[in-house]
Amino acid sequence: MSSDKNNFVFVQYAAGSCGKAISCCLQTANKVGSWWEEVPSIDSLVSLHTNDCYHAKTEPRPPYRLNWLAKTPGITRGDNLASDKVKLLLTQEESVKRITQDGKKILLAWCKNYLPDWFDDNLIQIIVDDRSLSWFTQRRKKLFYVESDEGVIETRYDSRYHTRPDRDDRRVSSLPIDELVLKQLQEETIMSDPTAYQIKLSWLLDQQWSQVFDVLETAINDTIDRAWCEQYLIAWHKKVF
Repeated sequence: MSSDKNNFVFVQYAAGSCGKAISCCLQTANKVGSWWEEVPSIDSLVSLHTNDCYHAKTEPRPPYRLNWLAKTPGITRGDNLASDKVKLLLTQEESVKRITQDGKKILLAWCKNYLPDWFDDNLIQIIVDDRSLSWFTQRRKKLFYVESDEGVIETRYDSRYHTRPDRDDRRVSSLPIDELVLKQLQEETIMSDPTAYQIKLSWLLDQQWSQVFDVLETAINDTIDRAWCEQYLIAWHKKVF
């Protein structure tokens, strides 16, 4: 790793706006550390993506846990660490050490609308634009909220639906579901960072793959496997949109 950076590439996106799919494509670049020992078949990878409240139990995830860092909105663990502390923590995770020793970047899907104090690396953002807002709102409603007799269950923070709840074992809101969806969507909106590389969510909605791939390759200064990524994204699009 270089002395002044931690060698990350962050994909920053509001939860539900397809950051894991973009992360899967990035892993086909030589400069980015892969989450897999070998690339999975497209069918098996697409099967991990769902449009229901249990999606967090199956969606693609990296082998490194980084338990010192929370990626979920509302949880600040690891945000304020010093850069030297982050470097030390990264040396204590074997799967991360293998990536950095190979001179590759550590890929992280990041769902907060701000960056940790120590971050100074490659940033790719997925921006929810007007064209995609309606679809995005409805998808979040299906993924993150369940109406019940006790109130609206917030699945991201409830162990009945999530693999690693960071806050409460049970998380239920008294707000009406549509009000809660809108409130949290507004709170978690990703604002465009002029130093970042941006992908509009509508490009994914409209299957404008070349525009997406151009941004990814520019951001990491490397090529991705465009043929594989297009085949994967077409199959993923049929499943999710």
